This record gives sequence, structure tokens and C-alpha cells, in this order.
Amino acid sequence: MVHRKYLFTIVGLLILLSCSSSLWDELPGPISEFLSTYYPSSTISSYSEHNGEYYVTVKNGASLTFDSNYHWTLINGNGEILPQVFLYDQLPPALYQYIESLEALDDVYVASNNARNCMLTLKDCTVDYIYETGKISEIRLK
Repeated sequence: MVHRKYLFTIVGLLILLSCSSSLWDELPGPISEFLSTYYPSSTISSYSEHNGEYYVTVKNGASLTFDSNYHWTLINGNGEILPQVFLYDQLPPALYQYIESLEALDDVYVASNNARNCMLTLKDCTVDYIYETGKISEIRLK
């Protein structure tokens, strides 16, 4: 009886692991590489593509959106801070330096990115960086 219980547990774990790895297998290469770099050893809980946009959810972690060229457009930490290595690698240097000067690298929860701007949501403010002008503006949250 005890062996049967262990057998069911092992089979259940194998099913969970196979689902997770099959989602990894479905990811386009650039998205898989992005996740391996910034969310190593993570488990993918969902992945979908709709109208040229790719949506990935890390189990107990971030939700990510990528455009048709596999560039990130939105990363929501869902209450968790975004990885500092991501901020360093992916933000424009002036924006990274600005966040660093605020001593807020541990306070970035959401990042959105498009051709016009890059916007970060921090614990107590939103910071907007305009690519064309390099202008950085800060909006305090109440």
C-alpha cells in the first residue's frame, strides 16, 4: 500500500515535470534564451501566442510579453522585483543610472517597452524614459 502511494507521487511529479519541459520546448529560441538568462531554473506555468505577441508566465513569478520580433514589451513581476541583471542588460544606460541614483534597483516591479518609451513601475513611483529625447520623468504614486 505504501509503495502504491509512492508510485502515484512519482508518476504525478513526472507528469508535472513533463508539462513544464514541454512548455520550454514550445518557446521560440530567443524567448527561451531570455528566460534562461534572467529567470534561470524557473518553471514555465503558461505560454501562448496571439496575433504575433508571445505571453509567458513563470510559475510563482513574472508574466512576460514579447513582440513578433521576440523583443520584450512587458515584464510584470507580479509583486516580485525584477532581476537586477535584467535591468542592467536591458534598460537604456541613462535610465539604469537614474534608477541606480534613486537607490531603487530593488524596487522595480514592472517594466514596459515600446518604440517610443520604456516605463518602470517602482514601489512608490513610475519612471518614464523617452527614447527620442532621452528625457526621464518621474510620477509619484500616492
